Amino acid sequence: MTNSRDHDIPATLAALAKDRGWPPDLTRRVAQARVPLSSLYSWTWHGLSPDQTAAQLGWYERMTTGDLRARDATYADNEEYSAMWSDSPEEVAGWEIIVERGPEAFAQFKLQQNVQIPILLLGPEIVACCAFSRRKVLIDGRPFSVQYGQALRVRRSYRRLGYGDQVRRLALPPGLARPSVGQYDIMRSQNFAVVNWWQKYSPQFFENTPTREGAVPGLPISISQFPAAARADDDRAIRPVQRDDLAACTALINRTHAGMDLFRPYSAEFLEDVLDEGFWGDRPKPTGNSQMDWWKSVYGWADYFVLEEAGRIRACGGLWDRGRDMREQWRRIGGDEHRSIAIACVLDFGYDDGAEECMARLLRWMIGRTHELGRDYLAIPIEHIPKLVTAMEKSQPELDTRALRWGLKEPPITRPYTDLRYW
Repeated sequence: MTNSRDHDIPATLAALAKDRGWPPDLTRRVAQARVPLSSLYSWTWHGLSPDQTAAQLGWYERMTTGDLRARDATYADNEEYSAMWSDSPEEVAGWEIIVERGPEAFAQFKLQQNVQIPILLLGPEIVACCAFSRRKVLIDGRPFSVQYGQALRVRRSYRRLGYGDQVRRLALPPGLARPSVGQYDIMRSQNFAVVNWWQKYSPQFFENTPTREGAVPGLPISISQFPAAARADDDRAIRPVQRDDLAACTALINRTHAGMDLFRPYSAEFLEDVLDEGFWGDRPKPTGNSQMDWWKSVYGWADYFVLEEAGRIRACGGLWDRGRDMREQWRRIGGDEHRSIAIACVLDFGYDDGAEECMARLLRWMIGRTHELGRDYLAIPIEHIPKLVTAMEKSQPELDTRALRWGLKEPPITRPYTDLRYW
């Protein structure tokens, strides 16, 4: 005899429940909670055992009718988002690292493309977050749409309760977000805690990832960090960029990074949109009231420079003052040692064939500018440009090496271009 309550279960849900081996009570709970079929067929629910499905349903019920709320971050979350990051340390090789975000908590994400920032809230308090950015890049010389996973954090007092796993499951499905074929992530080389976390919630996460002794799984990637120092003199060949320079600059950028994985070839229009910060036409005029000025420049025309000699642009690059809105606080666990690190980053750089010394001059000028900004280091990704590495040796760089995980076996990422917007 058919239970009368089964008439409330749509035929499509009943078929799915049968295929996945759900017991009748679980199927009725899913129907009563009105979990959308589009969600049930997404990766969030796919491949779960009946017990795992029941647990996931408990989270869903809690987020829809219980005490927990899930949504994407908005600008109004700026202060609370900053507070959450200040209470969400990483533990790496005997250090507790806190990444502070503020006063513009979302500054880095303003520089990225197609960003989504899911958050979980208990009352007004953000307890967990992560972020995804969908990019168009080349891998092995072929175009791909990929997703960059980043910024996974859980407040200190809410850890080991499943919030981190749930917040990453809030990413919109491809129907409402830009589609992607694979995901990559960048992790600190000694952050074994995050590796253990992934192995608990997604054992397949590192399936196609190379392993190294004494470091987290992944392809090692490094950026050079040059200690800030006062400029000895001014270089008269360096000047701010003009719109008429963009075609020459994009040619230099494309020449410098040709053949690298995760690089997207530039056009003059693309670079112009980057420096316009997404605006077409007039920008909002500042009122002088920090609470009312919802938009503040993070990286634009005033931050981009060229080195020109004999009427020819030989090198170009932008200087993002990352340290204005992002700082790292390193505290030795069980000790008193403390370091505060704030950096500036070189973006969108390139130079002419054989002009390594011109690029080095521009970088040395930026090292001085970094000092004027009050930052500790100038960071630039040049590990795959050996001649430029040699030209900058006297500036005594320190390497920051991390691990890149790529979710697909084919095509492999072997020589990545590191855009510091995504670092």
